[in-house]
Amino acid sequence: MDWVVFRKMTSMRSLLFSCLFLTNFLFMNAQSGESPTILFPEELEREVALSSLPEHLRDEAGVYIFKKDKGYEMIKASTNGFIALVERIPGVHDAFAPVSYDSIGQMHHVKRILKVGEWIANGMTPKSIAQKVKEGFENGTFTPPSEFGISYMLSPVNILPSPPEGAPALYYPHFMVYAPNVAPSQLGLPKFHWHSYQPSILDKGPHGYLIVRLGDKETDEIRQNHKLLIKKVEKHLGKKLSSYEIAEHHDH
Repeated sequence: MDWVVFRKMTSMRSLLFSCLFLTNFLFMNAQSGESPTILFPEELEREVALSSLPEHLRDEAGVYIFKKDKGYEMIKASTNGFIALVERIPGVHDAFAPVSYDSIGQMHHVKRILKVGEWIANGMTPKSIAQKVKEGFENGTFTPPSEFGISYMLSPVNILPSPPEGAPALYYPHFMVYAPNVAPSQLGLPKFHWHSYQPSILDKGPHGYLIVRLGDKETDEIRQNHKLLIKKVEKHLGKKLSSYEIAEHHDH
């Protein structure tokens, strides 16, 4: 697999679509006939979720798993301030994003993610979920972080649509610093390319991030360390990760 060929960050459509994690704009890809979301056996979902974290944080991190009929459920409490879960994208069945958050992210981003999981489990349409999230920001149910914090997405099995109307693709391991309501121009950031090793703003809304990808050497090490997990995920998906295109982003 060519891990070097990464291109541009995905453009944002509007605040409505920027409300849901780093791929919230992907609601445009939703089709009413699709089943709600991919499901994993509990133990596999736990492993996938924890793969988002650096190794030294995994043992004491809390874990949420997604239950078909009720959304997220905590199966392990955190003793180090970090939690991990596998985020789902409304209306995009095959997409899943292993992600972890510190205590700041849990007060803001995770609160939204858990609620969205509940709405997915209840059969709410992607359009309705997007509207509910928008209203949540407007009425103060969901809030932007006011302190510095970090979210890790270091998993080698991070499958999200790219570009917005595209098929699920394999994303490079990366981490994200909270950057609510920040535009790239404020930080003097030029056009972003994955292989340039420069940061980028992902989502200019209240749950925006400054995203930084890992290098090729670090990514190869992660894949080697997670070879067994990759095999388990491939078996569950019924396809090789190499069958996915490498994620293509567009500037935003």
